[in-house]
Amino acid sequence: MDTKSLVKIAKALSDPNRLRILQEIAQAQAPQVGCSELFDVAPVSQPSMSHHVKALVEAGLVESHKEGRCVYLSVNAEKLEELEVFLQLLKTK
Repeated sequence: MDTKSLVKIAKALSDPNRLRILQEIAQAQAPQVGCSELFDVAPVSQPSMSHHVKALVEAGLVESHKEGRCVYLSVNAEKLEELEVFLQLLKTK
């Protein structure tokens, strides 16, 4: 994992609302979560929710796709695995 990618991830996870949003997406029963379902987890305005989701997507932690007016989100397991490997390397040194 390169430094630039790690910095984006760290910034994305530094916000409590983004952390709650990511946790909700990861723990969802369905493989994808509709953006509108996240307002219960992070009670923010629609523009703020879009901003938070955009930060998670740009960091690579979440993948999104649009169907009509709905945006569906899922966790990028590959990126989380890269982060986990990086953190394990810190632990073993």
